[in-house]
Amino acid sequence: MKSQTKKTKKGKQNEQQRHRKLEKKRLKRQNKKYKPERYLSRNQKEVAQRLIDGEVTMISSASWGFVERFLVFLNRLGFFELIRVDGVRFYRQMIDIGLLIMTYEIKVLLGIASMNQVGERLFKDVALMRLIGYTSDQLLSGFCHRGRAESDKPIHKNTLGDAVEKLTPEELDLIFNEALKRLAEHGFFERSGGVFALDSTDLPSTERYEGAGRRTKIIKKKTRDKQVVEIEETVHGFKLCALYEMQSRLVVAVKITPIQQHDSTFTLDLVQQARDNLGNDSIDILIADRGFLDGEDLWTLKHVWGIDFIVPAKTNMRVTAEARSFAQTPADGDSVFVAHRAGDEQQRGEVQLRGIRSLRAYDQYGDAQHQKQIDTRRFKPNPINALLIQSWNGRIPKEETVFLTSLPIVDPLWVLDTYGLRTLIENCLFRELKQGWNLLAFPKKTQDAVRGHVYLTLLVFNLSNAYRTHTGQDLTAQGIRRQRRDWHQANQVFVFAGEYYAIFDLEELLIFLDREPEICWRIDPDRVRREYGLLDQEWVA
Repeated sequence: MKSQTKKTKKGKQNEQQRHRKLEKKRLKRQNKKYKPERYLSRNQKEVAQRLIDGEVTMISSASWGFVERFLVFLNRLGFFELIRVDGVRFYRQMIDIGLLIMTYEIKVLLGIASMNQVGERLFKDVALMRLIGYTSDQLLSGFCHRGRAESDKPIHKNTLGDAVEKLTPEELDLIFNEALKRLAEHGFFERSGGVFALDSTDLPSTERYEGAGRRTKIIKKKTRDKQVVEIEETVHGFKLCALYEMQSRLVVAVKITPIQQHDSTFTLDLVQQARDNLGNDSIDILIADRGFLDGEDLWTLKHVWGIDFIVPAKTNMRVTAEARSFAQTPADGDSVFVAHRAGDEQQRGEVQLRGIRSLRAYDQYGDAQHQKQIDTRRFKPNPINALLIQSWNGRIPKEETVFLTSLPIVDPLWVLDTYGLRTLIENCLFRELKQGWNLLAFPKKTQDAVRGHVYLTLLVFNLSNAYRTHTGQDLTAQGIRRQRRDWHQANQVFVFAGEYYAIFDLEELLIFLDREPEICWRIDPDRVRREYGLLDQEWVA
């Protein structure tokens, strides 16, 4: 009985594989290509004339009018070609995968956190769906009638969540990395100072998430009677490791792992991924948290790839004790350099530090062959430089903070200021993603869904920032939430007339309908008449 059950399961699997192969061949013959502009084109004057003649198909608010310009930018970037993935996990491809990906990207861009809100806030906006690439027939009848309710037009919300889950890690890597290569080709990293930050952040979930990791650590808490106690805290979830370019504020490499995996295991993979995307000479300085401290990795960065680094040392390391032993050593201009910066009246910004050259107590700093000789007589440690922070904001710590670096420490303040840029990845990336881009609003409780959501969120985050930079406006400085408030205050409408669409100000619309307001605050009526050739035209009220 058991062998018969196994044969039945195997037969079903073979049938599914055969069906997938036939479906891929059919799609290849059709040469399907997703491109939003294939249905509609923008023509302001033609739509204005049709509006006057009463030949309007549909009108809609343009509170999301930025999407139209954003799609044009994506088209010039060649983005729609990148999302034409094979979809090896999509057994029945009734909907273009590129269209599903673009729909989810717009969902993230509009700030729709819950999948339950997709039907009301996204699918009900027919004009926006038309602009993305849905046809009128698809919006009215949907893609499939099997088991569909009236609320499933054009697709059910679960279909969108399932699509994110079905994207493989290879397909997500391909889309994300190729998009970065396109940005690099168009010069978005030309002003890069070569400083990149490497950091990670937790993506907490519950233990019910399929594939979620588990990490237990000891934390200290104060009781009501101010006693310090140690308790165990267990966290379930995943971890996002990202490499961040400081000038453009773009994520250039990413890794999603279970939450318990150590940061240092991904340092070289992330750096190599960024080098592949931007070029081998793109990274000059890497600043990272102490979680990425690994002697062999640091040696590879400096002596194989030519990348300098700045990373904090751990308190219990021998090299930390060696650096602190120079706390009272006078500056000699050769091995010890002293620097001081005065703060304001409240001592904010005050810092006193020392740069120490060629410390020898970091035995792990070297290649793999070097590591094998640590316990031998012929072992010679490699030198490394360090910064010793002796006072900060007017306060002298009990134990000085030590930074390890391969940079020259002749100017210790410059090295410290360079490391200070690392706060940007915490505030302008991780905090902004979690608070403004709903990074933790996963569509389903599986590892694949979490990975797909994070990758697509980072992708639209990168493209949005690049788009705003291209148009001369810095989206990162304003933040996505403030920018969305500005977008929703627009006094514009979308007008659809057959195969054309246009965007008009409300005052323009009233002029076309021969209902010109007595006072026009935003537009010049005479300019509108000249632009659309309406000066000598008789209007029918």
